[in-house]
Amino acid sequence: MGSRSTYLSPPDLRRLDWACRPITAAFGRPPYLVGSALTRPDYRDIDVRLILDDEVFDQLVLNDEVHLLLNIALGDFVAKSANLPAPVDFQIQSRTEANVPEHGGRNPLGMR
Repeated sequence: MGSRSTYLSPPDLRRLDWACRPITAAFGRPPYLVGSALTRPDYRDIDVRLILDDEVFDQLVLNDEVHLLLNIALGDFVAKSANLPAPVDFQIQSRTEANVPEHGGRNPLGMR
């Protein structure tokens, strides 16, 4: 990958970062850009993950339907706010789920 931190264009990354500011403010922690947009130019979607402590995740996500609704709503919010060239795959994850080695790198958003 060289010195490149993401394959999003600088304007796309700035808009994505700006769109994630309300999420960072609401949850007190940033969501992260993860996945193929960090590693290859032919990414098909933009993966964004909000990682919460396991206890907070369990309190927020009461069941699978609530989890799905939050993921879709926040993904749509980010996608519409940032006007990105690819769909946004937004997921809220527990720290345990997120901290597996095969998930790769993370780029914090909503803090710039």
